[in-house]
Amino acid sequence: MISDELPPMEGVATALILLYAQPIRRLVRLTIREVQHEADQVALRLGDPPTPVPEPFTGILLNYIHTARPNRPNSTAPASG
Repeated sequence: MISDELPPMEGVATALILLYAQPIRRLVRLTIREVQHEADQVALRLGDPPTPVPEPFTGILLNYIHTARPNRPNSTAPASG
């Protein structure tokens, strides 16, 4: 389990590295378009076919996308400039 003490972005990145053994250069290019969420199934488009996301990482990933992701409109993240 990923520590709750990590900031959300670092927790998601750590889980992606541990679960999918992807190089960091690949992970930094991922966008939310690579996350497929249909009904109760979540998958990442890391290749073809998309790779299923296991629990409990599904909840962590979706929570990050919906609440903690930087550079979202109306987010509390500092503006870039």
